[in-house]
Amino acid sequence: MKVFKDFEKKLESVFEGVLLRAFKTGVHPVEMGKKLVRELEGNKTISALKIYVPNRYEIGLSPQDYERFETYQAVLATELENLLISYIREKGYALLDRPRVRIREDEGLHEGEFWIETRIEGEIQEDKGKQKKGRVSQTAEETFVLELLDKNDASPLFVLTEDAVSVGRSPENEIVLPDPNVSRVHAKIEHEQGTYFVVDLDSTNGTFVNDKRVRKAPLRENDIVRMGSTKLLFRGS
Repeated sequence: MKVFKDFEKKLESVFEGVLLRAFKTGVHPVEMGKKLVRELEGNKTISALKIYVPNRYEIGLSPQDYERFETYQAVLATELENLLISYIREKGYALLDRPRVRIREDEGLHEGEFWIETRIEGEIQEDKGKQKKGRVSQTAEETFVLELLDKNDASPLFVLTEDAVSVGRSPENEIVLPDPNVSRVHAKIEHEQGTYFVVDLDSTNGTFVNDKRVRKAPLRENDIVRMGSTKLLFRGS
């Protein structure tokens, strides 16, 4: 499928072949992506109006495979999430919120073995064909992303699928930026009446839009948001 070809191409671009060469043995990222999609298809929930798919995915890896992935976990999890979003959009399925992928170590597994668990987190509520209040439709609305910019041209995408997304260094954020100059909870991206805003959350080093420090500012196509040393391009997908 095209989504898998695009996924593999993206991995090669992001990691410049380093990650793919490291996984000539053991679990391969593309293999994980294909298994995620199979689990998604096997755990659909059909409501009166839509077909909902899981929004939470946990991957268990052997200690050997987990050690290989550890350095790249945050970026790899984001790319797996983007793969799921592309597949879900292509199929017209529904989500309660952005799919989240978490990777953990399972000492009971041998190298090359892995498992995936899925679930739908949240309550499915539908009213006259509309999704739960506070969510942005992934099939009817234009999707926007924040694209990470850096000197190596590695540009993972953070797809904005919720009305409020937290950004920061802490793993508890929806968008995690492993930058020592970014605060643990640095800012949030809000969607209000068709417009996205970036809101600084009293961060230590501030939030900038096109090199201007802001407290709260609307985002327009191709604006560059800077937090710490990290630059993010806001654009439609």
